[in-house]
Amino acid sequence: MTPVQEHSEKTHSRSISSGSTIQQQPGAPIDTEKFAIGPLTQTSTSTEADEAAGLATNNSMVPPDGGYGWVVVGACFLNNFSMLGIMFSWGIFQQLYKDEVFPGQTSAVSWIGTLAFGFMYIVGGICSLFAAKIGYRKMVLMGSFLVAGGCIGASFATEVWHLYLTQGILYGLGAAMANPCILSAPSQWFVVRRGMASGIAISGSGVGGLVFSVLIEKLNASIGHRWCLRVIGIVVWCSMVVSGLLVRQFSSNGAQAVNVSMKDVETMRKPAFLILVSGVLFTSFGYFSPLNLLPSYAVDHNLTRAQGAMLNSFLNGASFFGRFTGGIFGDRFGLINLTVLCVAASALTTLVIWMFATTLPVLLVYVILYGLMGGGFISLLAPVLAEQFGTSSLTILVGITFGVNGLGSLLGTPIATAILASLQGDIVDGVAANSDKGYRGAIGFIGGVMLA
Repeated sequence: MTPVQEHSEKTHSRSISSGSTIQQQPGAPIDTEKFAIGPLTQTSTSTEADEAAGLATNNSMVPPDGGYGWVVVGACFLNNFSMLGIMFSWGIFQQLYKDEVFPGQTSAVSWIGTLAFGFMYIVGGICSLFAAKIGYRKMVLMGSFLVAGGCIGASFATEVWHLYLTQGILYGLGAAMANPCILSAPSQWFVVRRGMASGIAISGSGVGGLVFSVLIEKLNASIGHRWCLRVIGIVVWCSMVVSGLLVRQFSSNGAQAVNVSMKDVETMRKPAFLILVSGVLFTSFGYFSPLNLLPSYAVDHNLTRAQGAMLNSFLNGASFFGRFTGGIFGDRFGLINLTVLCVAASALTTLVIWMFATTLPVLLVYVILYGLMGGGFISLLAPVLAEQFGTSSLTILVGITFGVNGLGSLLGTPIATAILASLQGDIVDGVAANSDKGYRGAIGFIGGVMLA
């Protein structure tokens, strides 16, 4: 007997002894509104318990907590490895573009990566409605063509606005089609191991960022950035096609399509959901900025471009462990408790360590700590939503939450870059007059808004 079935058996027995039973028609959707949602700081909420109990009334509706669910986790890991791994390596391209391809256009170049992140998350909220209706496989496969097309199209760019359309918007639109599916699927197949499954799946982005940060730097140096973009375009397309063919959604009502109902709207109006998305909005203004600014920060503090790329690699490598272990510890100590801890720790390490770091060893300490804590935050959002509000509307809730996240992602790095440019003064012979002052202003914004 699985843990879910054992828990459900006990819950069912208690309900019989008290003279009340859960009435559930076979194949009908679970009405999670019947059940009270416990306090936000609970380690195990009544929503999750009642969901398990309700699902147990029909064996076809019980998430297996394993089985094909692990194939889904592997498919999501692969998608995150390539699609998000390349996005998390954007800082390597940003350094190359602003120094060699489009010199003197630092602020303009900074918008390329944020357009990709912003469109992935903001448009992902809309795409989540279609994903719930037509299925995950079609959405991921369609998205793979846009993502690959964005990379290959960028290889022919001769102006910055060409990169806005290709490596920014087109790549972001393709990612928006796939991302809500990839974020939601693992949590649908698991209950007891929900945090672990989601953590493993999303940790693929950390591994991908680690690999692609090194690979992109090497390819740029050996074959040039145009052929580098074409190579990674082919790689990401192949990975997403395999992922799309393997990923499946698990619906609690046994259906492949999920329709938006008034209950979904009521869930979105709950104070708990509004507090959650508000916290995500503030955090997102600073969360991705270190990935984009660290390579430039390293070069401006007398380190090499290779060392700047190495910092991104270490950050993404640490992020892998943060994403992986975040789900495990979240299952044990409370998903929301650990989420708040990760955000606070990320902000404090930024303000205390990065603010004053000028040497490679200190920067390595920062990126490792930030990667561990920041990775835990991003991996816990989907399990938190599933725990607090059930899985019947999970695709839609994930899309909205990460859509809000996209707003901050779209604006965060350009704001930090504008602060940097305004405070560092004129550039003479390639050196800013007040480089440290500019970076401290940008770092203060990043850490401060996350701490808020």
